[in-house]
Amino acid sequence: MSTISSGIGAAASATVDPAKAGFNSLTADDFLTLLIAQLQNQDPTEPVDNAEILNQLATMQGLTSNIELSDTLKKVASSLEKSETDFGQKLSVGASYIGQTVTLDDSTVGVVDRAFLAGGETFVGINGLDVPISRVVSVNSAQSYVGELVAADIGSGATELGTVRGVVNRDGKDFLIFETVDNSGDVQSSEIDPGKVKNVLRLQDVEDKNVQAVTKDGQVLSGRAIVATDGTQDRLFVQGVSIGLDRIVSVGLN
Repeated sequence: MSTISSGIGAAASATVDPAKAGFNSLTADDFLTLLIAQLQNQDPTEPVDNAEILNQLATMQGLTSNIELSDTLKKVASSLEKSETDFGQKLSVGASYIGQTVTLDDSTVGVVDRAFLAGGETFVGINGLDVPISRVVSVNSAQSYVGELVAADIGSGATELGTVRGVVNRDGKDFLIFETVDNSGDVQSSEIDPGKVKNVLRLQDVEDKNVQAVTKDGQVLSGRAIVATDGTQDRLFVQGVSIGLDRIVSVGLN
């Protein structure tokens, strides 16, 4: 009794896909089999009318076309759904950068003013240029500049290298404490708007470039910057002298 009851319970709990039940489960091959069986078992004295056979064949062809069309539409719908999801995600990521100050992989700093998709790739607009979002290496805040060597706009299209030593708040607005080194090795300090920062320079950005640096004792060094590892960390050398990145006064071309 328990075995029969279990079987009935299992049958009752089984679910059937309505799309694959009854006539919905028949395929064009099934209809063709039925038509052949019908012809084989017809009354020779009263054969099936040719027009009726043609009508059934037309029905079978229509069924096959509908099945193929249905499968194609399902694939297209699935593809579009995935495409729309990817599109939305990529555009959402790009849009999240709008209004943010970012640094690109070439040390350029700028504010993202637009985002769009092209060729399946997300682009953002920075400083009048459209660049792939993959080139964004960091999103900046005033605090993120602390300790960095930056090139800041000092007006008339000129820039000056200096190291950000801290952040101060004046009437609710952040300003960077900007230290520069003059040709005698003396340090000058000022406050600048974070929006004046045009580039953030790291060791790899000055490597193999012609630079000018001033040591703390006033020695002026000019030549190609070389980055080497002393076993524990990367160090910068100019004219064979190890020097901190914050003592770089200018960076020229190769």
